[in-house]
Amino acid sequence: MLCFSGFHVIIPTSYPVINEIGGWFGLDLRLAVPGDQIHYYSRYQIWFGVLVALASGTAQFFWWRKIDKSNLLKELLYPFLISLVVFALIISMGKIYKPAYLVLTLAGVYLIVSNLKVLFTVSKVNKSLSGGAIAHLGVGLMLIGIMFSAGYSNVVSLNNTGMLISKDLPTEFNRDNLLLFIHEPRQMAGYEIEFLGERVKPNGIRGYVSKNDIDLTLDPYKVIATKDIYFKDKKILSATDTFEINPENTFYEVELRKEGKVAAVLFPRVQINPAMGGFVASPDIERHVVRDLYTHVSLPMNREEEPEWSELTEERIQLNQQFFVNDYVATLEEVVRIHEIDGFKLDEADVAVKAKIKVKGERHEYFAEPIFLIRSKSQVGRIPSEINDLGVKITLLNIHPDTGEFSLGINTRQKDWVIIKAIEMPLINVLWLGTCVLMVGFTVAMVRRFKDFSKEN
Repeated sequence: MLCFSGFHVIIPTSYPVINEIGGWFGLDLRLAVPGDQIHYYSRYQIWFGVLVALASGTAQFFWWRKIDKSNLLKELLYPFLISLVVFALIISMGKIYKPAYLVLTLAGVYLIVSNLKVLFTVSKVNKSLSGGAIAHLGVGLMLIGIMFSAGYSNVVSLNNTGMLISKDLPTEFNRDNLLLFIHEPRQMAGYEIEFLGERVKPNGIRGYVSKNDIDLTLDPYKVIATKDIYFKDKKILSATDTFEINPENTFYEVELRKEGKVAAVLFPRVQINPAMGGFVASPDIERHVVRDLYTHVSLPMNREEEPEWSELTEERIQLNQQFFVNDYVATLEEVVRIHEIDGFKLDEADVAVKAKIKVKGERHEYFAEPIFLIRSKSQVGRIPSEINDLGVKITLLNIHPDTGEFSLGINTRQKDWVIIKAIEMPLINVLWLGTCVLMVGFTVAMVRRFKDFSKEN
């Protein structure tokens, strides 16, 4: 039965390979799995699971109790009655209504109860013989865990704004995903959820680093910290430290709060992989005893595309004067001469100055450092500074020595955002518990087999 179940998964998932092989022989097979793949696989796999559970639960009695057909009903009566009682409790508390799920739950409970009886009987004779019963207990727990976590998973990241995320995206995507702008809290499943920004993970160091706090190098795998880096109030890097990262990985820091207190901080990952359709999303998990919350990135910002900036607006500012940038309060703190740019020294005839502008964001302060450059006394260059989180680009346009003022050019764009999907999976820990119990059973059985083999030799 397990082989049939395996073939039912392996063959359809191999359709692209089969189609390719058929093409070598001039066959246009066009094999494809139906659009609703979850229904396609589940409608058969559930019944494979039921048959495996019933067969495994009953076969143990034939093997260990050496019963014949005349005693079969007597031996199975009590396990079946106990299974019905436990089954009734589970469906009343779990509110299970679908017929297929009801049958799968009963089969899983029967597998557990019958093997508990076998385990109790065998353990009194020789505990080393209990590996098979323990492994089957694990299978029963896995079936129940799979039924609850997969069959009763619940999307909690519902779009409650009443507006489409994008008219170009499917209806289901617009309904089941949440658009988060940086530092703009939203409500989700009883939590206040807030996107805090994009992060990278230093190799070999526990923690995450904001992309705003690093400078890139010619080696994409090495970056430089622009200031002291702290993670969970512990210093992990010092300013000017060079450290290694995996540049294809970006982590999105998402904070969940309840009643004003931080309940969890998640870091779902996006891996840029053109071979896999652009990117691969990996969820982060908030774990509870009876349910887990899986959160993954459905759609990240495309950093390769040039953002749509607003038209440049010009401000004439003096030192220490406050002004507004995209509704944020900013201050021109200083303008200093510099002698190198990004590690390249300037010629003596070149003149470059860098402005330091402090911008107060919702959570902390940001700094923009645009550069104004005069080369060979005639060529003027300007290097703008962008604050990704706030959607701001500031350019030092000109210097007015006669008035002590500085002309700043300001462009704004849409703030950084991410689209996430969060799924609540109840009792998935039962699945992991079943997996562990299964491995324990395998281990006990393998140890016994190894000892028997050693004695024979």
